[in-house]
Amino acid sequence: MQIVTAAGELFNHVDSNGPMWVGDGDREVRLRVSFTANFQRPPHITLGISGMDSSSAQNLRFSLVSEAVTSEGFEIVLKTWSDTKIARASVNWSAIGQAVPSSAIRR
Repeated sequence: MQIVTAAGELFNHVDSNGPMWVGDGDREVRLRVSFTANFQRPPHITLGISGMDSSSAQNLRFSLVSEAVTSEGFEIVLKTWSDTKIARASVNWSAIGQAVPSSAIRR
């Protein structure tokens, strides 16, 4: 069994006037994560919001999902829509699955 975890800022759009802060309508941020050690097959991914800064003038609408999960990595995707303004967001994630046997690793 192999467990890999990490946490950090997904984006900061308030400082750069990015689309999650100044845009309207459907918007998304994608971040590709590469594992330092591959899994035998695509692992189970769990995601969580560890911080979010948004405008209080609009409703907060978002979805957080993992996509394109492979044994080598996955994408974190945070989406929003309508007039929601998200300045920055931080996430934590865990990948849990079967490790590649040490006998299969080439040195």
